[in-house]
Amino acid sequence: MKSISSLLALLLGSVAVTVGVACEGEPPKTAESAITTPTPQVAPPEETATAAAEPATTCCQCNCPGGHMVPVGGDAGATVAVATDAGPADAAAVATLPTRGQISGDITTTPAYLKGVSVVWLEDAPKEPGKGMTGHMDNRQMNFNPFVQVVTAGGSVSFLNSDPFPHNVFSGDHERFDLGLVQPGHSITHKFDNAGAYTLLCNLHPNMIGYVVVSPSSYFAKTDQKGHYSIKDVPLGTYKITAWAPRLATVTESVTLKGADATMNFELHR
Repeated sequence: MKSISSLLALLLGSVAVTVGVACEGEPPKTAESAITTPTPQVAPPEETATAAAEPATTCCQCNCPGGHMVPVGGDAGATVAVATDAGPADAAAVATLPTRGQISGDITTTPAYLKGVSVVWLEDAPKEPGKGMTGHMDNRQMNFNPFVQVVTAGGSVSFLNSDPFPHNVFSGDHERFDLGLVQPGHSITHKFDNAGAYTLLCNLHPNMIGYVVVSPSSYFAKTDQKGHYSIKDVPLGTYKITAWAPRLATVTESVTLKGADATMNFELHR
């Protein structure tokens, strides 16, 4: 039995030596069951490419549209993404730009008292539906009241007689008209199709006089007692503007309204 055991031990020792011995210049050889090969952790190709192309970024917090994105820890001047669109704030600012404005100024006249009964209108501005299409004058105490009435071409003026006796209303200007007698407490209406100034008279009372001024556009204004006028809510553009006063020569100029306001002053005389 001892011989057999010794023989087995000798054989096992030979096997161990055979497995562990390697040829010169080669790494030590081990049994395949003893080899453990670590699995390399390799990122997928797409993720690796993305990580290389897109460094970590952060916004500079400058409140610009879209922000300026710069690499974390990098040069702040090395901008990766800059917004080039105007952005909603700029669009809103453009939308709020004025499209209408005001033309105003002062009129001086010779004689001076006529500056308070002058009229200014735009010759080539549009006619707005329903704007300036009706006027009213009252025959009261042997006067036309108001002394000057203004309507848009195509508009109408009603003439009321508030005196206790009849009045007549007629005009020899432009297409001419005669409304006949207007009884006390009654009124009569006339439509003015043609632009221009109409002198109103009463054939029963020669001292009575008044005026209807018919504007070719819906944009006109009467002066106050100081001769100041203001035409409001005018579409932006360039227009011919005319100033008129009773028995004085009219003056027509050019005016351009680019923003919220334009100023035009006039001097009227015979």
